[in-house]
Amino acid sequence: MTTKELIETMDKQQFITAKKFLDEWTLEVTKEQLKPLLRFFMDKSYRVLMDLTAVDYLEPEIRTKVIYWLHNPDNLERVRLHLFVVRDEKIPSVTDLFEGANWYERELYDMFGIHFENHPDLKRILMPDDWKGHPMQRDYPLTEVPVQFKHGVMPKVPSAIIPNDKLKVIHHG
Repeated sequence: MTTKELIETMDKQQFITAKKFLDEWTLEVTKEQLKPLLRFFMDKSYRVLMDLTAVDYLEPEIRTKVIYWLHNPDNLERVRLHLFVVRDEKIPSVTDLFEGANWYERELYDMFGIHFENHPDLKRILMPDDWKGHPMQRDYPLTEVPVQFKHGVMPKVPSAIIPNDKLKVIHHG
């Protein structure tokens, strides 16, 4: 069964929106809908979690989009499920569905500050343990640390590249 046929058979209350772009489907879901839908697609042969990633937004509101990419090795189709989370909101871990989600979720925790409930070992994976904050949350000021490059390359500092009106900093209490 194709992704389109599966989505057409689904109850429209199982997801927020379904959009097709370049022959691939994306479903926006809530955190309550996430695991049931992932299980549904797994049962329909979308058993490979190809990627789990995120995009941080400051506008129009501060939130992060978490994106799950599933692959069906039988018909070579893919489907994306995404949901939006606000800072410090917890979402369910999917390590019980996909073993490989363990590292993805740890990376998203480390880089974006996303907390996954019931994750077996949610700790930093890339940054030092004593690092404060999460590098991919774009809510801290740009730093201008000089970097030494080879071959006489002189890098530009962020303030020389980005106009002052774009250097907006949002502070969290």
